[in-house]
Amino acid sequence: MPFVKQHSTSELLKRNEQQAIKRPDGALLQGVDAEEGDETGLVAKGQGYNDPRQDAMMNMMSQMPQTQRKLPPTDLVMVFPYKTDNRVKYGEAADEEEYRALRQPKEWEKEKMERWKVTRTTTCHSLSDSGLVMMLYYSRDRDEVFVRIAADPVHLRQVAEMTRYKLELKEQYLQAFAEYKNDYPGRREINYSDRIVVSHLYKTHADSKDKADAYPQRDAIFRPVDRIRIVDHIIRSGDHNCAGVDVGQLLHSSDILHYFPLHDQRALDDMNKDWFRTFVTARDIDKVRNYFGERIALYFLFMAHLFQWLVFPSLVGIALCVVELFAQTPDNFTSFTLCIGLGIWSVLVVHFWRRKANFHTQRWGTFNLKPAPEPTRPEFYGVSRINPVTSRVDRYYPWSQRIWKVIFSYAVIIVALVLLFFEVAVLMALRHYFSKSGGRISFQIINALVVELVNFLFTKLATKLTELENHRSYTEHSNHLLAKTVVFKFINCYSSLYYIAFFKANSHLFGMEMECVNNDCLNDLGSQLAIFMIMRLTLQNMIELLGPYCIAKFKELREGVAFQTSIFSNPATVMPDLSRPEAEAKREEYNVFEDMDEVLILYGYTILFVVACPWVPFLSLISIILESFLDQKKLVFLYRRPFPLTASHNEPWDTAFDIVGMLAMVTNGALIAFTSEAFANWSHSEKILLFLALEHCLIMLRTLVSTIFPAIPQSVRLLSMQQAVIVHRHVNLGGEEADHESRASAMLATPQPVPHVFDQDEEEDW
Repeated sequence: MPFVKQHSTSELLKRNEQQAIKRPDGALLQGVDAEEGDETGLVAKGQGYNDPRQDAMMNMMSQMPQTQRKLPPTDLVMVFPYKTDNRVKYGEAADEEEYRALRQPKEWEKEKMERWKVTRTTTCHSLSDSGLVMMLYYSRDRDEVFVRIAADPVHLRQVAEMTRYKLELKEQYLQAFAEYKNDYPGRREINYSDRIVVSHLYKTHADSKDKADAYPQRDAIFRPVDRIRIVDHIIRSGDHNCAGVDVGQLLHSSDILHYFPLHDQRALDDMNKDWFRTFVTARDIDKVRNYFGERIALYFLFMAHLFQWLVFPSLVGIALCVVELFAQTPDNFTSFTLCIGLGIWSVLVVHFWRRKANFHTQRWGTFNLKPAPEPTRPEFYGVSRINPVTSRVDRYYPWSQRIWKVIFSYAVIIVALVLLFFEVAVLMALRHYFSKSGGRISFQIINALVVELVNFLFTKLATKLTELENHRSYTEHSNHLLAKTVVFKFINCYSSLYYIAFFKANSHLFGMEMECVNNDCLNDLGSQLAIFMIMRLTLQNMIELLGPYCIAKFKELREGVAFQTSIFSNPATVMPDLSRPEAEAKREEYNVFEDMDEVLILYGYTILFVVACPWVPFLSLISIILESFLDQKKLVFLYRRPFPLTASHNEPWDTAFDIVGMLAMVTNGALIAFTSEAFANWSHSEKILLFLALEHCLIMLRTLVSTIFPAIPQSVRLLSMQQAVIVHRHVNLGGEEADHESRASAMLATPQPVPHVFDQDEEEDW
């Protein structure tokens, strides 16, 4: 297709769609005819997919007026490289010499573009043969080919039944999740007595733009995340009516540049309008779950749980600060009460979060989620082999090769930890010099900046080491990355605070005598902790938001300049707008690991030393609101839409938060017993007994709470069993065995009359 001057890509796309819909045979083309084998066609129905019901539907669509016909909504986008440089002459570029100054490709460029063409054509043919709907078009500077992929309702239902995809049932069936089944018409030779109709059981999800009383569409039983997951399965799987495209390998070899779900702007606007209710208080968390999947929904649900549980400690902490300020009492006289209260709080917060998570995962149908094979990471490499489980070709990397890389990684981590301890010791020595010269606050700011810088550098190092270990799945990669970062960051973030709290008073470092401000280390500890919190509240969040924004703007500016100066010889040519998929392809990928890591550090600052700084929970409350707001903005405006991952829990993060809670219980108890002025006159043995008594009381409380309020609530267990019975009765059997009318309704059969009861047995006596 020749390039048209002064037309936006969206206008060209709309015009091409209108022209393509005129084809009655279901093949929508852009450029040359697809029958000639050119990969730039727009395919509406795979020619290799043979289904009478789909053929009937396509014939009906071909007979409809053009204004009433509509392509299925795009679910996924696949981006192929087309040319090595936008100034290279290739493909249909010969027809564009009037407007563009293109050069002849070099030999290696020509070979690479031809290889890309073969891969692109093969992949598109596989997608077409699987029955997917595709739309192919060039990028703005014509160096990439974008493929918008969707599936028609009939195909979605067939694959959902084949994969036993679970869908939500209606409210009268307790909103249970059951494997999707198509209606079975029955066999004629037995008078259709085995007919089963279950389509009316599944809940329909009406589009917000449709009228409330409108008849639901054929694919209304599928949520947006359901469509994405099923279409992704069709693309990746080698099952019947699936394409079997190894997306991970193609991304690894750069034969595919991007592969991502397309954003729905109306859903984003809806969530952005009610961001506080949706992302902070999680009252509309189902919107997040239906759009981003359960994994990201659990993250924001956990943030909302922290927000709700921090309200009371924040009010109590502020009240205690006011009491200490106006009562003119000795410093930290309320520390004992605060220690007991926050000890109980840290014991309960994660436990009751698990109860809340189990309640929502039960409602979302992932409570009893069985482990499923994860897609291979694009960065994973290995040798091709026949998988002994699936009997298909996949990539394999033996553990005997990975073990040496793991050993190397942890050797580097040990060296980094040694350097970290030396760096902390140097900082503590510098603190002494700054304190003598009156620059205590200046040093605390420098210390906070160094901590954040070291965290950033070590995160990059740990990521590189984890990439070197070459883990196949995202879960394995995340678990190994967390194992590396949690210990290092704990020491980096909190070592200076532990030193001030327990070791600074009456100690020596590098021959210098250390002392606290006004001989009260808790005041010094509170000051440093406040600087850490303020630094994360301001600088860290500013970088987190402005970083992706500046990167996106820089990419947009650089591409715009390159497009205007390098492609067109006429400087007056109007630069067309980017299409929506192309604009989203320029964005960065979202990783929930980074946000959970930040919240874990914030959680540690909140509860580890709360005795020294009672108002820290209030500052954490503000941080939680701001963090939720920024994360929401990043997901909506700055990042590509992530794939909706299912999840039945928030592990391993729940365990990490639980461990920090137990450490906080021990730390605050030790602060009360050994450093607080309230027990300064007690002997050392009496302080040890006090510490042990506090810890044993809190441990007993934790055990008691776990017994009375189990992690899986009784209501969740009961509802799970009730839903299993509902699914067994109404989906698996088409009606309860003992319920004659219910079974007849499900089978669309006429209920038989009640059998007549005779007065006596008419059979002959024996």
